[in-house]
Amino acid sequence: MKRLIFLALMISSTLWAQSPQEHYFLKGLQTSEELFEFLVSHPCEIGMDRSCDKPMSARDLLRLKKILSNLEEWRLIAFDGFVPMSHLEVAMPFELQSGEFSIVEKKRFNWSRLQTETWQLITLGSDTESQNFLTQTQMGVSVNLVLYDSFFRLTEILSQAKKLRSILERDLPFEGAWLSKTLSLALDEARWEKTRYSLKLLTSQVNRERSVFTDYSLKSFTAQQMQEGRLDARVRQVMFVKGQLEQSQFFEKIYKLTGVISKIFGNTAGLFQFREGKLKKLSKSELNSIRRTLRPLSLVLEKTPFRLTDKFIPGYFGHVAIWLGEPQELMGLKILHRGRVIDFLAHPDVTPHLEKLSQGKLVLEALRIPGVTLNTLEQFMDIDDLVVLDPPQMSQENQAELLLRAFQQIGKPYDFNFNVESENEIVCSELVYTVYSDREWPTDRTLGRYTISPDHVAWKAVEECFQIKQLYLNGEKIHGNTLPELKRVLQSKEGLGYEARVRCLF
Repeated sequence: MKRLIFLALMISSTLWAQSPQEHYFLKGLQTSEELFEFLVSHPCEIGMDRSCDKPMSARDLLRLKKILSNLEEWRLIAFDGFVPMSHLEVAMPFELQSGEFSIVEKKRFNWSRLQTETWQLITLGSDTESQNFLTQTQMGVSVNLVLYDSFFRLTEILSQAKKLRSILERDLPFEGAWLSKTLSLALDEARWEKTRYSLKLLTSQVNRERSVFTDYSLKSFTAQQMQEGRLDARVRQVMFVKGQLEQSQFFEKIYKLTGVISKIFGNTAGLFQFREGKLKKLSKSELNSIRRTLRPLSLVLEKTPFRLTDKFIPGYFGHVAIWLGEPQELMGLKILHRGRVIDFLAHPDVTPHLEKLSQGKLVLEALRIPGVTLNTLEQFMDIDDLVVLDPPQMSQENQAELLLRAFQQIGKPYDFNFNVESENEIVCSELVYTVYSDREWPTDRTLGRYTISPDHVAWKAVEECFQIKQLYLNGEKIHGNTLPELKRVLQSKEGLGYEARVRCLF
């Protein structure tokens, strides 16, 4: 209610708002509020109220379309016209002094951080240039505050209104582009920092002339967070929107931002290997012994504590792959293709990989570079720990279907967002999740996405859904009853822990 009263007062100030900047600022504020009023008054139609299933009327759809078109027009005027980002020149820690206007960038040594930092010396006075600078800064800050306030309110609604996201994605792609562009602006780190430091400067000017812009800055939710030093508020909100909205293609660009960070780190960390794996030096007879226990669709898990990336993968095991089987084991399989039963190895999704199969590249795995690929068992064995899991018996028809699904993953890029609901990109454990799609797998929900780790796959063995054929820990082969040993490492400090989350459906 307080917000609506404040908005009414702001809009009524149009009577004394003389400048075009003030006029368009109020117009944008009013249109933004129209959007929220529409969304809040249509909880059923936009999908916030899950207990009803009422379609949005053609009239309401036209109204929503008009509001979004008006907001896009305002965004262009606000951010590309009257108040471009260049007006916010305060981009770092600063000090003020009196005199004729100037901004000088300086460097100094910060003894508390033991590093050189850049800062700005800002000179302000009663001269025209100083007053113009403050006016422009106030306009830029106010428009950005509207942006952030709207962003935080929108994320709360959109995270719950799945149907609205679908409408924006499929039915209003042009008008819905406003939201995508707005979210991109809100996630701009430089814009946030310039707004924060500029607001701090304005707050120090106690004799600021009253205007629409100053009034809004005093009441803005984001401004209060900035002034109270609540920098974590932005981090929480950004992580919230990434996690909640990533399942919609409409927000694909925002979603990919999280993957970019993971990709940069993963590819860099993957370069660091401190030594060779303890199982790399296995004798030929020992390696052949492992090979003889493998059959089509066996799962192989490993641990490589000497690689930096292993430290950042949740759980004890860091990687899992699928053994496709020797070519002679695949020769007798048949598969249905375009209404005809054909030889499995003659299927068009399999034939491009026959040469690699003949070279012994029978391990299907998802790697950061180059993605889902085929490698030899010898290449895979640069590891310390190994678990070979043998799936239960299945019909040849079922085996062929799963194997075909495995071959169809080859060439897909690595999923740096670790989202099991993404089919276009695959991480190692998602490979198992995708190939064994008719199985029930345990998952965890992290930052709004469902993830599956190699430890989740190992839990299947603990629940006796798979049979443990081989177990090596810290370079040593475990003989006898291997199940207690596997369960022990899963329950260790490094493991994700074990609990009976799933049922064996084989």
